[in-house]
Amino acid sequence: MKRSHVWTLAFVTICTSSIVVGASSVSGYLKSFKAKRLIQQDIIKSLSSYQNQHRKQEDMLKLLYDAMYGVLRSSFLNLETAGFTMSSPFPKDEPQTLDSLSLIYENCALFSDLYLRYPDVTESLYKKFKWADFIDVIKKSIQFCSERKEVFDSGNEHGKLLHLAMQELKLVPKSPEYKNPYRKVISTPNQKNVKKREKKKLPRGPYLSKLKTEL
Repeated sequence: MKRSHVWTLAFVTICTSSIVVGASSVSGYLKSFKAKRLIQQDIIKSLSSYQNQHRKQEDMLKLLYDAMYGVLRSSFLNLETAGFTMSSPFPKDEPQTLDSLSLIYENCALFSDLYLRYPDVTESLYKKFKWADFIDVIKKSIQFCSERKEVFDSGNEHGKLLHLAMQELKLVPKSPEYKNPYRKVISTPNQKNVKKREKKKLPRGPYLSKLKTEL
């Protein structure tokens, strides 16, 4: 698929929910959600093709995050207008409410993937453009998804993805074994000197492979 087509698909994916016929129940919606996640994985793979083009990668992430912010913000406003709260049942008979709920779930999953894979670029954008409002709505979305548990249950891959993102965002304490291999580690001069003075090569122990956040 051409890159231009991928990015058109990316914006359609962010701005439209996966609600289809048969998705009016939680189990039905989960099937649609999983199909949407496959499309999101294609977006992630396409973004990785800019691995050696930092500026291009930054520009594309900014466009995706800008679109995501608008969708999440309007979706929460729609839920509030409909009187939908954290304790409300799954809105199977309310298509507009279900559409907004779906957009929050799906964009939350996509953001989790993007942030875990591009933490340094994401944080650079946050500082550069002073995205306090964006981070606030992202944290609100993640906490909302975490508490609803319809999609992001702790026992499934979606819940595990969300928990990793919560650790990276410092919304929950990091587990002792948590490490994001996509985050750059900058060595200080003192650390470099210590490594040079080491005479014995220590045996290698276990290490974490790159995060498998989905599928």
